Amino acid sequence: MKKILNRILKSSGFVVLATTMGLFHSCDDKEKNFIGELSPYIALEDVRALYKGQTLTLNSDNLNGASQIYGTVISDHRSGNVPEGTIVLQQYKRNRLRGLTLHVGQEAANYLPGDSIVVNINNKTLSKTGFLRIENVTTSDIEKVSSGNTILQLTTGIININTSPENYEGTFIKIVGGQMTPKPKDGEVFEGSKVLLQAANTIRINTLPTAEYAQMQVPRNITVSGLLLGTTIDSKEELAIYPRYKRDIIDVSDPDVPEYIGATPIIITGFCNDPSGGDGNYEYIQLMANVDINFKEVPFSLVTSNNAGSILHTAGWATGGDKTYKFNLTDGSVKKGELFYVGGHQKKINGANSTSISNAKWIRVISTSNTSGDGLGNPSSNFLPNSGNAGGISLFIGTNISEESVPIDVIFYGGTATASIISEDKKLGYRIANTDHYSQYIAETGEATPFFSMGGDAKINDFRFEHHGGPTNTDIGYFFQLGGTFNTTTRKWDSARERTLILLDKQSTIQQIEQGNGMTKQIN
Repeated sequence: MKKILNRILKSSGFVVLATTMGLFHSCDDKEKNFIGELSPYIALEDVRALYKGQTLTLNSDNLNGASQIYGTVISDHRSGNVPEGTIVLQQYKRNRLRGLTLHVGQEAANYLPGDSIVVNINNKTLSKTGFLRIENVTTSDIEKVSSGNTILQLTTGIININTSPENYEGTFIKIVGGQMTPKPKDGEVFEGSKVLLQAANTIRINTLPTAEYAQMQVPRNITVSGLLLGTTIDSKEELAIYPRYKRDIIDVSDPDVPEYIGATPIIITGFCNDPSGGDGNYEYIQLMANVDINFKEVPFSLVTSNNAGSILHTAGWATGGDKTYKFNLTDGSVKKGELFYVGGHQKKINGANSTSISNAKWIRVISTSNTSGDGLGNPSSNFLPNSGNAGGISLFIGTNISEESVPIDVIFYGGTATASIISEDKKLGYRIANTDHYSQYIAETGEATPFFSMGGDAKINDFRFEHHGGPTNTDIGYFFQLGGTFNTTTRKWDSARERTLILLDKQSTIQQIEQGNGMTKQIN
């Protein structure tokens, strides 16, 4: 039977490998397969779960009768940035990606990315020094099944890695948009261990002297791909990303802002947070340009916040995770006075089976229900809240958002609770812009008031548009039209935005949300 299986695997590659092995691997490893024998294969995830903080010898008892693992090689010793003697193996099983490393010695260099291998792990040692690995593996324990297989990659945020490291260690990951900290000096190169900051979360980037990019200048902001392993710093184990190639590091530092962009180049003029039916992929925001903008030359970003619960968002707009979600505006262009949209990829005016508004100017869309935001935010079916604590929308010049980033426009709507919005000492929260409803300082005293909902007797920066009401509170479809008068010469509001609720149905057209007395008007 084994010979037959091997012939099938060798001739068919990894896809058949996974499918064929599924026939021999029941949901419970202790159950028997259809020929009455325990499966010889155990999932990488199950091997990882065996480690309880102490070195362990693997055998048929703790492997539930199994003796082998399989997966796709993701490490490449040719690039010079893989721990010596290590093969990094990952496996997609049970609808998730998991990884593990093998210590093989010098022969590890013989295995290339995309190689599909089966490995005997019986009587091997499972240990952890910086990262979890199986030791004492020899080339006689490894059978190469095929090569050139597709390598899957997980795009995630540092917050998720730090929260659930066991879900990511040993896999090929991508972090979209992060800030090198401390700020790199001129001539500083990657060799060694550097720190990448994203929101309030950090992770190491490890570069061996032999890496092909070791002497590359460290940019201010990067998007990075690599192997997530681990390292030991001052006797403390930390996770670390090992980029494989120079192309795994992309400089995403924001360019200098041209003078013509000026103050408040874009304003928020409306949004649909609760379309009819399910909200996922159907929420959207309407914006207006106050100057001609080419987003390829001058990138912007839009960040939303969902502040359910009472846990403080310590990095404000840059919190990410389940709290804030970012759209990078880096492609397309708009003219002064033009309306444009950002949001879910369905491009419908009021949820499923409603009028398509795909012919409108859409600058950025994401399948938000199953796709992370652009560097901030987990997949979300409701990145704009429908009720409860105040939610927010903010605009930034550039795509690199940190706790210190100050928006160019911002609005909030909803409830008055503040536990998840601003700290008691008023030193952490959502930064606001100088705009129609918010001010970064008190004119009479010059006192700084940088955050939303600072409160006090003067009700500093407390303004919220009310949640939608009407014949029903939810799930019917309202568009929040935000109308005021904006002076494009002074770049200030002559009259503040007010809310006009437009009740939509499935046949509503885009004219209903782009016209009427409730629309923002520009004057020169």
